[in-house]
Amino acid sequence: MTKLLTYVLLFFGGIIAFGGAAFVFMYFWEAIIVRMGDPDQSLIFWYLPILFIGIIAVICGVSMLIQGIHHLKNGTED
Repeated sequence: MTKLLTYVLLFFGGIIAFGGAAFVFMYFWEAIIVRMGDPDQSLIFWYLPILFIGIIAVICGVSMLIQGIHHLKNGTED
């Protein structure tokens, strides 16, 4: 794996992981915290796709970061 591809992997992995964490935070803030005490709690259900997108993005971003760090440390050319 070339050095450029390793740094691109690290860069986009960080962006995707940060964006996914923002989606997870957005779900908890908008669907749970802001709606506390409201009689209609349906947004906890309807905002679930935002939570799932965030979780998947965090997992993908962290795996890209781990792979990039692994290739950066080892300096291997796979």
